[in-house]
Amino acid sequence: MNHFGRICIVPLLLLGTLCCVSDLAIGQQASEQQAAEQPITVGTKHSPPFAIKNDDGTWSGISIELWKNLCGELDLEYEFRELTLEQMLRGLERGDIDAGVAAISVTADRHHRMEFCHPHYSTGLGIAVSRQHRASLWASIRQVFSFRLVLFVLSMTCIVAMCGWLFWLFERKRNETVFGSGRRQGVSMGIWWSIVVLLGHKGISPVSIWGRILATISMLASIAVISLITGVIASALTVRELDIGIGHPSDLRDVRVATVSSSTSAEYLRNRRIAFRTYPTPEEAIGAVDEGKADAVVYDRAILRYLAMLKFNDRIDVLPVSFNLQEYAIALKPGSDLRRPLNEELLRYRATDAWSDLLYRYLGDTQ
Repeated sequence: MNHFGRICIVPLLLLGTLCCVSDLAIGQQASEQQAAEQPITVGTKHSPPFAIKNDDGTWSGISIELWKNLCGELDLEYEFRELTLEQMLRGLERGDIDAGVAAISVTADRHHRMEFCHPHYSTGLGIAVSRQHRASLWASIRQVFSFRLVLFVLSMTCIVAMCGWLFWLFERKRNETVFGSGRRQGVSMGIWWSIVVLLGHKGISPVSIWGRILATISMLASIAVISLITGVIASALTVRELDIGIGHPSDLRDVRVATVSSSTSAEYLRNRRIAFRTYPTPEEAIGAVDEGKADAVVYDRAILRYLAMLKFNDRIDVLPVSFNLQEYAIALKPGSDLRRPLNEELLRYRATDAWSDLLYRYLGDTQ
């Protein structure tokens, strides 16, 4: 090859290299553009009132409409994919889906496995029971005469006995007509006087100074004691009218409990060694209680109240207890770039009247 040929081949090699680099850059840019145009895959499940699948296949609900508003502001394209809760959590952890939008509670274990946006709703677990299946006589008696009430009555008995003994001790020398016939009869009269004062009646008029002081303290204390006893019994009877002997989560050990599989309520029951039976959906769990297959269902209280009002009207009651407080949030796959822009838009949206209107539409005054 002569000198002229060597001079010409160098520019040709440079030109070929530039063309290859240009093709690679164009291909990479096209791939990135295609990935950017691909809609976000959003996993969801029917969890009213937070995610509701309508008859026409569309989705609505508190969490769903929140997501739609956020994506509208951020100009994001998305598509919903109906999954079970287990499939949704597993898909997020493996990165098969980009987001999870439903009634997804934030737990330490889930937070370790995936990303979460700021919580948008706070709630707790609740207990729903059937109005038709009342408690047995023994359950009713046990509910009214609880351990706390029995302990309170025993304590008051000891206090009454002590006051009676003190009254005899103070009055035996100044009031020998009533208290001077011996210790047994004198203490008995003192206890009788304490009971009479506790019930609000006029007892024996004390003579000694210490006897009068004790009588004054006893009469003032009797007002508070009677009010306290009335409140305790009234509270127990009110709960009795609503449930089957359940006034506290610890009472769940004595009844048949239903809940939803892979939920935080199932985890709560399992950690406390409370036997339970799982169902795929909250509707089926409540249906088991309605049909008498279970005595109580434990699940997210907001969802229980919504379903009891919408589908089981006049047949299911949600008890006035809430425990194991938790928060709902949008779940994202690990390392998602959507977390920061979604959080910023979420904080702005929650400060508007539109968010309050959204909650009122689905929850009314029960929120």
